[in-house]
Amino acid sequence: MALLSVSAEFVVAVLAMWLGSVALTRTPRAPSARVFALLTALIATWGAVRVVERLTTDDGVRRVASGAEIAVAPFLLAAFLHFVLAVTVHGRWDRAQWIVLAVAYGAALLITVLSLADRDHPIAVRPPYRTVGGIGAPIPGWAWIGFRAVILALAVWWVWRAWGTARRTGAGREQLTALLIAAACAAVGGVATILLADLGYPEWPGTALIAASLGLAAYAVFAQGLFRNPGAARRSFSYSLAAGVLTVVYVALLLGLERVSRHLLKTDTPLVTALAIVLTVALFDPVRARVGALLDPYVGRRERARRRLMRALGDELLTAQRPRAAIQPALAQLCRALGIRAATVTESAGETVAAYGLSLAVDGIALALPLRVADRVIGTLAVGTKRSHRAYTVAETDLLTNAAAFLAASLHLDEREMHQAAALDALSEERAALQSQERTLADALTVAVLPERALALHVWALGSLRVERNGERIRQWGGAKAGTRQAEAMFAFLFDRAERGVAKDELLDVIWPDVPLEKADLAFHRTLGGLRRTLEPNLTRGSEAAAIIYHNDRYRLDPALIVWSDLFQFRAHVAASAGTDADTAIAALEEARALYRGDYLDDCPFYGDSAYVEERRDMLRGQQSDVLLALGGRYEARGDLPAATACYREALHITGNDCPRADAALTRLGVTV
Repeated sequence: MALLSVSAEFVVAVLAMWLGSVALTRTPRAPSARVFALLTALIATWGAVRVVERLTTDDGVRRVASGAEIAVAPFLLAAFLHFVLAVTVHGRWDRAQWIVLAVAYGAALLITVLSLADRDHPIAVRPPYRTVGGIGAPIPGWAWIGFRAVILALAVWWVWRAWGTARRTGAGREQLTALLIAAACAAVGGVATILLADLGYPEWPGTALIAASLGLAAYAVFAQGLFRNPGAARRSFSYSLAAGVLTVVYVALLLGLERVSRHLLKTDTPLVTALAIVLTVALFDPVRARVGALLDPYVGRRERARRRLMRALGDELLTAQRPRAAIQPALAQLCRALGIRAATVTESAGETVAAYGLSLAVDGIALALPLRVADRVIGTLAVGTKRSHRAYTVAETDLLTNAAAFLAASLHLDEREMHQAAALDALSEERAALQSQERTLADALTVAVLPERALALHVWALGSLRVERNGERIRQWGGAKAGTRQAEAMFAFLFDRAERGVAKDELLDVIWPDVPLEKADLAFHRTLGGLRRTLEPNLTRGSEAAAIIYHNDRYRLDPALIVWSDLFQFRAHVAASAGTDADTAIAALEEARALYRGDYLDDCPFYGDSAYVEERRDMLRGQQSDVLLALGGRYEARGDLPAATACYREALHITGNDCPRADAALTRLGVTV
């Protein structure tokens, strides 16, 4: 029995350390990952100190391990509840959830303080009893057990509620199913461990259930896409040599640590070595990338400089700033990345556009690159010597040449924008007139393009999918022999792909992944026929179908079928916001902001949970973040600070609190995030 208990607790510690390390190193800014890392750190500590407590032969070590267990154990349930909320609740938590979580952490802190204050009289159901507030006997012990059972039951209930919603909407079903089973295993295992420990029975059955729940919880987190492997690092001879030397040093340190730990813990079990190996495997990729960057810093610096330069030169076009304003930060980023002491950008007329560092008259000009647009030279990029006093390499010269091309394009674009500002205002007025005629055009398309069969559709996809035909929402997508959820997923896939079309194998992979091929093929054709008849109510023969076209082994929606969509309108409003006056830009950005109701095709069955939609979803989420940042900047320039603050906070919410520009803006406004 003792061996089973030690084995179960050791497995729990190893699993927790592995999973927590992966979470913390792969996505340190993701809120769910941080909470998961906290939970696994507590579990790993709890499992490790229990193993030490059982295996050590030294009473002093056993007492220290026991104290560590007393300090950690009460917080496990609170952290578990915190993790459940982080994974299942999207958006703001309600007041009841915050209160319950605060009570859980507060009770854990109180129990820890009371238990450490008098370790000879624990809060338990067996003597020696602990008296709390004049209440003796086993009542405080049973009350503490009941409180923990309530917390576990509440966590399971929250997961159950989220799983019920997912079962209806189809969003995140797999990970929530895994999380529901994990929560149930953790609840049963936690209650079993608590009761068995307090009643003096072996605890390994409960600990084994906790180990199983860890694996299931890890799957739930991984299925959400929180953890992504880092990019592969380029290797060279010097990298391999340095890695070999570091490995030898690490092994020597590990052997020394194991020897010291055996002496201090009074046990021959290689506990520290096993945990260190697990930690090494989990951290190997990030450490390898860091070492590679140290051995060849210019590879990473050149790539970072290129990305920063592109962002500074207007990659985020929704900032609505003049291209000339981006040249100074771009020049500064370039000089810092390459270690350049001084640099200037000047126009042909001799005016200095941007400068960095010392005066070139003092430092001297090492390279002078023309800023050329077509056959016309519009300025010069001049750089001084590097801080290392080394000559510029071929790769660095190429990067500076690319930078000169970007700077020239930025100056040229600024010049063109100034000349065309009046024309853009006129175009904005024409666009407003066209929007007023949109409904008329939509009706004309309905009559002229599809007069007798498919009727024109209005599609809302920025958020939950909603499709209307003549003002009536389509609720039944499939026919008598075709599932409506499958047909809706097929329509969403076709709508998302537009002119690129969808192959039959892709549809089978998303909608019928676990169905045998022959049955899946039959279901596909039934669903396709049902969807065609939904889109074309008067269709009599499949060969006459016009709404869904089959050409070159791919299925496509007829472009004339969609006469309006929030996705097209969103892009149009974003485009209209650039290069216009403040009032027109704010109006266009507010229109785009209102259209974005949530993640793209958020609750669409099957397709909304597939990998195919993630790239478009991430891109649109980033565009909405840019819209909010640009709108906040417009409001800030106008002096409307409450409206600007609301935009920046919304940008933080959409990006999962990972938006440095919004953080900087709120700090600039003196607002606490």
